[in-house]
Amino acid sequence: MKIMRMRSQNQQHLLSAFVRVTLAAGAFSLISLNLDHTQSIALSKNLGASETSTRFLFIDLQSHWARKFIEGLLSNQALSNVLVAPDSISQFQPDRSVTRAELANILDIAFGNRNSPKITTRLNEPATKAEAFVLVARELNLNNQSVKTPQAYLLSMYRDASQIPDYAVPAIAALTNEGLVTNYPDPRILEPKDMLSKSELAVLLYQALAYQKKLPFLKSPYTINPNRQLWDRELMQVTSLEVSISRRTVTAFHGEIPLKTYPVAVGRQGWSTPIGNHRVLQTIEYPSWQNPFTGEVIPSKDPENPLGDRWIGFWTDGKNWSGFHGTPNRASVGQAASHGCIRMYNEDVRELFSQVNVGTMVRVSP
Repeated sequence: MKIMRMRSQNQQHLLSAFVRVTLAAGAFSLISLNLDHTQSIALSKNLGASETSTRFLFIDLQSHWARKFIEGLLSNQALSNVLVAPDSISQFQPDRSVTRAELANILDIAFGNRNSPKITTRLNEPATKAEAFVLVARELNLNNQSVKTPQAYLLSMYRDASQIPDYAVPAIAALTNEGLVTNYPDPRILEPKDMLSKSELAVLLYQALAYQKKLPFLKSPYTINPNRQLWDRELMQVTSLEVSISRRTVTAFHGEIPLKTYPVAVGRQGWSTPIGNHRVLQTIEYPSWQNPFTGEVIPSKDPENPLGDRWIGFWTDGKNWSGFHGTPNRASVGQAASHGCIRMYNEDVRELFSQVNVGTMVRVSP
């Protein structure tokens, strides 16, 4: 009986201790949830915690892919004030979309660049990822010409690169080339037209500030390695060319993958470029040109040669020809100005010339 009584007393002591610990833990949790960011950090220091309690403030970040970037970014008090809603209770809302007005305000706080373009329209609409990439690239003053063939480069980096709006191609290529693009869950899926979330913006901002050496660099398995491409774009042969008369463009394709789009001049009224499916019939480096009306010949390499220094012929009726060629008249590119041929900037037709062969498909549409 004495032994059983001692066991009963010990069990009561253990139960009492357990209740006290549980109540203390619950009280501490309630205190933590009701403290603001500064008070919580101070409390953790007073308790001798080895890490700040920022990690525990947001219950919706505990297993979030962007957690370490967000927590690092919130070390900036000004950004913390704008990114954390004052009425939120232990929630960051990482997947909430960001409006264009919010994006403009956050970029202004993060970079403080008075000379950068500001968002002034459609302020209540959600911002897209492509818009954020373009604006951050401007804030970092990245050289949008750093990637010589941005469309082809992006096609070698992202599986959905064809969805990138034209206006965003140079900026996203520059950011990617600097290793500043992070995509979750698949690094190779950019989703440029999707709405921008708070977590995606926070990660992009953190990397931009780290690029400026204002924050320490962080690694992530979701950050694109600019040196690891899906395929070698330099080895991708052009298999077809698609000309749009109305858009004044030609797009080079490898299979169904668009590699690059170039501006062109097309035939003017009365001298329309032949519509339909054709094939490259001849390629000439440094062609000479004969005036079809006077018979005058302008030799190759002459600065005034209307064909420039490359010729890619794809149509003939046995007497007249139509094809891609360079031009000394750069202002005509983008216009309906030729006698049926497709004029290109000399540097563009040289690049295209190196990637096509006799037999390459040419499709000309209105």
